[in-house]
Order: sequence, then structure tokens, then C-alpha cells
Amino acid sequence: MLIYSDENLEVIHHPGSSPYLLVTFNEMEMQANGSRFWGQRFCEKADIAALGFISRRPNWFPAASVVKAVTAAAPILHATPERILYGHSQGGYAALRYRRRFEATVAIAFCPQVSIDPKAVPFDSRFTRHFAPDLHTNMGIAPDHAAGRGYLFFDPFHAIDRRHAEGIAALQAETRLVPVHMTGHGTVRAFTGTARALSLIEACRADNRTALRALARAVRVNAPMRPYQIAVTAIARHPAWADRFHARFGDAFSPVERVNFLYHRANRHIRDGELATARDMLADAVALQPANPGFVRRLEELEGRMARAV
Repeated sequence: MLIYSDENLEVIHHPGSSPYLLVTFNEMEMQANGSRFWGQRFCEKADIAALGFISRRPNWFPAASVVKAVTAAAPILHATPERILYGHSQGGYAALRYRRRFEATVAIAFCPQVSIDPKAVPFDSRFTRHFAPDLHTNMGIAPDHAAGRGYLFFDPFHAIDRRHAEGIAALQAETRLVPVHMTGHGTVRAFTGTARALSLIEACRADNRTALRALARAVRVNAPMRPYQIAVTAIARHPAWADRFHARFGDAFSPVERVNFLYHRANRHIRDGELATARDMLADAVALQPANPGFVRRLEELEGRMARAV
């Protein structure tokens, strides 16, 4: 049931029999449509009481809208004293940014950002196009946003996500970092499935860090993104090994993973002076994603460089 809507987000209530209320925040790829929320299928299958916060676009849940939405949801929130916040990327940011606003018992965040303000995070340009000064004044996660316990899941080999994670943990009290190696920015996908997600929530509710570490080790082994992450990570120091891994597992890469591997491997070939091989890889990447301006521009730059060298 839709209980709140404005120009930035919607809130949907899903009743359930769980002893806690799960408040979910979507990742940027999902947008509000009046009837769905992030994590809905899981909540339906497990009969979990939930409030789904869904953004209308990638907007990192502006505070003014969240404050109004929390007021609208007050009767539901007050009916369940145990509140668990849950989100990935922009949703992970919201789960940690609004811990105190919801008086959360637990916040579970996957690969969150401390901010998308380019002045606050000059090391991360991935999401700066979504930064709007009128919406995001003082948006950064701060010490006084903490409440309850926070659990932050991330891949330590993803340098940018690691920097965000470590920065957030330094700012927010009672925030536990849980590394899930070789899952990239898609760490949440390693926990897909009702049984895994329930195990994760119960371990966080009990603050069972031994169980959390064991679960993180178990899920990363069969994580769908792991072969790609290993291959692309190896490019920097062990490119020949990356090639062997790609030759063995590349057919199982998703379309996005396949084209990203080609792009990053081509850049390493350029560094090594292997320009013809890099050109072929970039041409393949452009063929797979012809509308990607970054790939097209990189190929044009390389072909210009090669032409000048003749």
C-alpha cells in the first residue's frame, strides 16, 4: 500500500508477521512506479513486515523528503520498536545516513557512499552527475546520524568502495565492516536468496560477528560476479593470468562484465605498448556498446595516436 509520495520518492507499506520492521532503500537502477519496492519479493516470500522507500530517480534520498515520509509513516514505525534499515549503494547510503531518523536497531548497508558531493569525495566521480546542490546540502554521513548498530558490507579489492566504507566507519559509532572479497560493487548480489538474506538479517540482529564472517566467506565462493572480479582485478599486476582466467570463464560473464573486461584489458595493453591488440579489444567493446561515449572516445584517441606514430 502506497502511504507517501512526493517529487523525490515513494513509500510502500507491506504488512508481515516478522518481529521487526524492515525498511528498504533501492539502488539507483530501480525507480518508483507506485506499487513496487526494493526487496519486495524477499519480503513477500518470508512474510516480513516492510516499509519500502523508492526513489523516483537516482537522487540519494534527499533529507527533506525523507523527513516528511518518516512523519507520514510514524504510526507504522511506532507499532514496531525493532527497525532494521537495508539498502545497497544509494540505498546503503540512506540506511546509514538515516539511522537516527528511524531510531534504527540495526542498519545493513552494501557498498554505500559517504556522499556524492564532488567536493566531499573527490576520489569518486561515478555518481557526481546526480549531485544537486539544492537537494543535497550537507548530505554527507555524519557522526550524529548513527543509532543502533551498523553493518557495512563491501569488497576490499574495490578501492573506491573501500575508501567510502572506511570513511563511514570512522565517522559512525557502532559500525562493523564486513569484507566480502571479489564481489565488486555488487556485493549485495552475493546474498541473493531468501535463506541467505534471512541468515544475514538474523546474524546482524544477534550481533553474531562469527556467523557474519562465516556467511561472507560462504557466499563469496559462489558469488555470480566473482570470476569477473578476479579477472579484472588481476589485470593491474598479473595481466597474463587475467587472460587465462578470462579464457576459462569469460563465456559466463554478463554482457556488462564482458565489455568492461575488454575495456580495462585494452587500457593495460596500451600501458604495455601493445597498441594493435588494444585497438582490437576497444573495437570489440564499442561493437558491444556502440552508444557508450567513453569507449568510442578512447578508441578514437588510440587510433589517432597510432596514425601519428606511422
